[in-house]
Amino acid sequence: MRIAAHFSRLSPFWFGMAILAMLIILVGIGMATWQLFENPKAIQGHLDTAKSYLFGWRMLLLALLITLWPRLMAGFGQHYRWSSEKLHFALSWRWRAALWLAVVEVGLIQGVIGTFLRYLFQD
Repeated sequence: MRIAAHFSRLSPFWFGMAILAMLIILVGIGMATWQLFENPKAIQGHLDTAKSYLFGWRMLLLALLITLWPRLMAGFGQHYRWSSEKLHFALSWRWRAALWLAVVEVGLIQGVIGTFLRYLFQD
């Protein structure tokens, strides 16, 4: 009962951050446990096999963010009582956020920057 009272006072942002932190901890525990029972080469093979599915999952999340951005910003604006100027500013950041997430996906996650640097400094 006491824990529920503490979570009811959290803002939605900090509640989301707490859920994200717990998810990261659980994934870390799962990965550590996985490495105890399987050798690293087999794990790498499984991750290489799942790479296309994970890419699809990230693209689905990006598409959902782009699609739901106006509703999310309207919800935040209503909850935090934003002025109309601030709401329009937040709505205008929709495609900038999508572009930056796409740049991070292509550059870092897909390894384009690492491959470029490897070929640049290769003997």
